[in-house]
Amino acid sequence: MNKDALLATLIGFGIGLCITGLLLVGPNITKALPKIQLPKTASAPAPTPTPSQLTVTIESPLAEAIENSTDLLVSGVTHPGSTVVIAGSVDDIAVVAQTDGRYAGKITLAEGKNDITVTAYINTKQVVQTVTVYYTPESL
Repeated sequence: MNKDALLATLIGFGIGLCITGLLLVGPNITKALPKIQLPKTASAPAPTPTPSQLTVTIESPLAEAIENSTDLLVSGVTHPGSTVVIAGSVDDIAVVAQTDGRYAGKITLAEGKNDITVTAYINTKQVVQTVTVYYTPESL
């Protein structure tokens, strides 16, 4: 037998032994390795304010938003059952927060800059949140 054929046979035999060893021992080695997992992201529901802390958040509209309609829906979350007054440049509206604390109301915008103030009242406590929105009748 020549040297090239003998070398090829030995290399093939060595590769075969490595593959066989991995097939026999590999599952046991993978059990010993630490398991790697991606972190799970769970979307938690928005927390409802506790009665001791009266808070109000404005979820819609976003701050510094540009609107092209005079009617604007203002919504957010506050303490359940609280009275919410939404004050705009043109008009005001009073609503009562639902049992989950969500509120919503429509106001009318004036052309240009509109400061929208949302005030939540419960018993003798009040809390205020403000957002600025711009109105232009031109289409964007």
